[in-house]
Amino acid sequence: MTTKGGQQRARHARRVTGCATAGLLLAGCTAPGASTGNGDNDEGATSLTVWVDSTRTPGVERYMEEHPDVDIRMTTIPSDPGYVLTQISLANQAEDGWPDVVFLNTPEDVASLAAPPFDFAAPLSELVDDEIVDGFVEGSLSGCTFSDVLYCLRNDIGQTVLWYNQALMDEFGYEVPQTWADYGALGERVAAEHPGYIIGGLSGKWGAGVYFESSGCPTRDVVDLTTVRIDTSDPGCVRAAELLDPLLANGSVSTLSPSDPAFAQIGQENRILMLPAASWYGEHRFKAAYESPAGEMAAAPMPTWEGEDVPYSGSVGGGAFVVSRHSAHMDAAVDFATWMTTDVDHQSEQPTYPAFAEAAEAWGAARAEDPFYAEDPFPVMKEQAPLIRDTFGWVRYANEWNNIFNETVVAAAGSPDPLIEAVEVWGSRLTEAAESTDYEVTR
Repeated sequence: MTTKGGQQRARHARRVTGCATAGLLLAGCTAPGASTGNGDNDEGATSLTVWVDSTRTPGVERYMEEHPDVDIRMTTIPSDPGYVLTQISLANQAEDGWPDVVFLNTPEDVASLAAPPFDFAAPLSELVDDEIVDGFVEGSLSGCTFSDVLYCLRNDIGQTVLWYNQALMDEFGYEVPQTWADYGALGERVAAEHPGYIIGGLSGKWGAGVYFESSGCPTRDVVDLTTVRIDTSDPGCVRAAELLDPLLANGSVSTLSPSDPAFAQIGQENRILMLPAASWYGEHRFKAAYESPAGEMAAAPMPTWEGEDVPYSGSVGGGAFVVSRHSAHMDAAVDFATWMTTDVDHQSEQPTYPAFAEAAEAWGAARAEDPFYAEDPFPVMKEQAPLIRDTFGWVRYANEWNNIFNETVVAAAGSPDPLIEAVEVWGSRLTEAAESTDYEVTR
């Protein structure tokens, strides 16, 4: 891929390092080869320091093989929430030790890295060719963009689809719901006719990102880097809460986290009839964790909400690459981030749905013949990829968004009070969390 301004690379031997997988700067260990702002080394060569998680490590190694003229110094970092922000804060204090490129497993961190006091993320709008930007799945870069300025490149996306067990649906004589009203009615039937089977899960980001965000409930609707809209009295919030009230009461929607062993047991007992969830659930939940029988799972479009004809997705997962504004080799840093996110051969082998459209097609082709699925799930994933609600933005209070949801909405599940009351408490506490992270909150 070509970046604006061209490529400026020097020949130099590359080195891979792993200074720390935790406590990189806290332990007093400056990232090997970390940018100091002057970008010079002994030979004056192009040297890049990159921080990535273990999943991205093979990709970096492949880039090194294909670009022997760039000295890549790689540090593997943990995926712990807040880790990158802590390390960048320490580098800022030291005025030294910044990476040239960092992978965000928590992509919402870009909202912090692009703003004071971090001021780390380089604006990319003038550095990445428009043709490349236009090649990403529609809407997939919206989280990276504030006031029309691009601050990151999306690696993968977690658009939601309606996963369902085709064999069980056929056995029980059920039709896949096309609307959320149909989904709710089916949940009532399942609870009465096949108690113990579930059609959904509410816990944490899995529930908030599926039901409330697909409904357009504005809890993280970004206006710009300092303004966000939160309004849990919005009809999008009310209808999601009203849908869930009877389903939580009858047990057809679980309050367990999908990563909880007890939830996995439901899957292993083949009692998940349906589950609206991220595109990566097929490979990483149903196949690996829930051990669903081969040939039974399929994906359908998300149901539509009343008054709408678009099957909007929620969003759960995905990562992004950020380039440092401190990098002394900006063209090379942008080229690295661009290659990692858009190289078709590389991305087609990644574990999750690529954000770059051409790479997504190649990724999908590799799954078309997978005997695990009752039918090829990629066409549905592709349909849902550009349909993530635009009210789902990347915010500095993302961790609180998840935790407070559990403390309020999930905690109220099964209570005799309408769920919308807990949703309104969620909204009030989110407003406090947003204001504490330097947002002005509007309704």
